[in-house]
Amino acid sequence: MLSKHPWIISAVLAGILVAWLASGSINGNAGDEQGKKEESIAPAPIKVRVQTMHAQPVDQNISLYGRTEPNREVTLKSEVDGRVVEILKRRGEPVETGEALLKIALNDRPQLLQHARAELAQRQLEYEGASSLNTKGFQGKAEVARKKALLKESQARVAALQREISNTVISAPFAGIMLERNVEVGDYLSVGASVATIVDLDPLVVRGDVTQQDIRHLHVGQQAIMTLASGEKHVGKIRYLSSVADEETNTFRVEVALANSDGHLLGGLSVNLQIPLKQIQAIKITPALMALNEAGVIGIKWVKDGKVQFTPIDVVRSDSDGTWIRGLEEEAQVITVGQAFVREGDTVETSSDDTGDS
Repeated sequence: MLSKHPWIISAVLAGILVAWLASGSINGNAGDEQGKKEESIAPAPIKVRVQTMHAQPVDQNISLYGRTEPNREVTLKSEVDGRVVEILKRRGEPVETGEALLKIALNDRPQLLQHARAELAQRQLEYEGASSLNTKGFQGKAEVARKKALLKESQARVAALQREISNTVISAPFAGIMLERNVEVGDYLSVGASVATIVDLDPLVVRGDVTQQDIRHLHVGQQAIMTLASGEKHVGKIRYLSSVADEETNTFRVEVALANSDGHLLGGLSVNLQIPLKQIQAIKITPALMALNEAGVIGIKWVKDGKVQFTPIDVVRSDSDGTWIRGLEEEAQVITVGQAFVREGDTVETSSDDTGDS
């Protein structure tokens, strides 16, 4: 019967097709609306923990390693030949300026001096007699000049022997410590033989080297703080700055003088030298708070108005328990947990760190 009425079949198929197309359009519109709703929902902000830190006035300084050394050091040498007959000072003992350290045998020097003095007296008389005769016209000028030359020769001989006798006693040229003594009683010394080493430890000098960037901040008379390995601190002043850099290291020598009247500070110690420059505002952090940005720069991530900020590290001073940096605001919410998961500009949700304010 349907085969006799094909139009009925066509109408049914057309109705089914229209219904199928209509259902697809409806489902498509519903999917678009769902996608738009999903796009309109913003991602949830990342949660981080922050610690409110406050800037404090900090002394910006130059830090360098130095070594203590004597103010002066001299090696005494014998100026005469002879045998050592007496030792007056031992190694390590303090000495005063002009104090005798040891004695060398006089031998026949006193007798030679007596003879030279007698000869000097004779030539003095001869010169005076020749001068008197010359004024009366009985003595020529040439003879007077010869007598005068002989007189000067005798005077020089007496002075030389007096100096030799004086040099048989070797004395300290300045107050200090006898660091070394190279001779014993009975040793024979020739001219130029090393006898002893004297050091002056007051003031004590700390020698260090500063970079080309730091030398321009320093001047003679500037205060410096020396810290020993034990933690003991002493204050001194810069007494010398090199005007020419070392050819190998391109650094400049600096010397700091420290009062050491009681001699308790020793030479040859390795020390830390801090030279204060000026006071600036800085925040103290630990290495655990440091993070890298996308460019690989080390810095600190902190939050302002809900947005992550990034400040590169600008070190003012390093202590044993942290590092002082500048560049942040006087009060900053520094990210303590989660800094590795956020970038500069991200919106974050903060919670206070239990460690408290800094």
